[in-house]
Amino acid sequence: MSGQASQTTTILPPPNGDIEKSDKYLMQLIELINQDKLIATHTDLSKFDPTSLQEHYRLDLKDYEVEVSHNKQANTGKDSYIILFNNLKSVNEKCTEKIILAYLNLTGDQFAKFKTIADDQIERKRKEAEEKRFKEAMTPIDQALEELAASPAVTEEESMYIPTEIPSSNTQTALNPPAAPIDDNQPAFAVS
Repeated sequence: MSGQASQTTTILPPPNGDIEKSDKYLMQLIELINQDKLIATHTDLSKFDPTSLQEHYRLDLKDYEVEVSHNKQANTGKDSYIILFNNLKSVNEKCTEKIILAYLNLTGDQFAKFKTIADDQIERKRKEAEEKRFKEAMTPIDQALEELAASPAVTEEESMYIPTEIPSSNTQTALNPPAAPIDDNQPAFAVS
């Protein structure tokens, strides 16, 4: 046997904070979301079995990720709310697996407060993106309208060539001259 002692490592569950710590971290996250320093994303639950996961939000925190979730416990149906801190951002670079660094249990009221702020930001960001898309799509239309507004008005002489109304069948116009009298001596299909 070599001089090295064999090490047995016990894998411990991630540490858990109390309600005061939950409130402290939650308020920091909410403040950063309000300042758009953290961007919340909402998970589309239609891709998952919704029997346990009710709501799920993610926040990128440099090399880490924060997850805020509402779950229903399968065996009791009881609601649980949690904040997970993990190393997901660094999984591709340094680590081979996602590690939960710590977690905090939340109350229903704490989760509701977070959800309101996160959903408001998501909706505001959606509206800003839609407004930007609309503005980009309408830029050529706005330019055409501005050019028309700045151009001189159409003169009366020019307007004579622009039909302003559709003539009725009884009205004779330059576009619809009266028919030439029919000469009984010529066949109707003859060209003169």
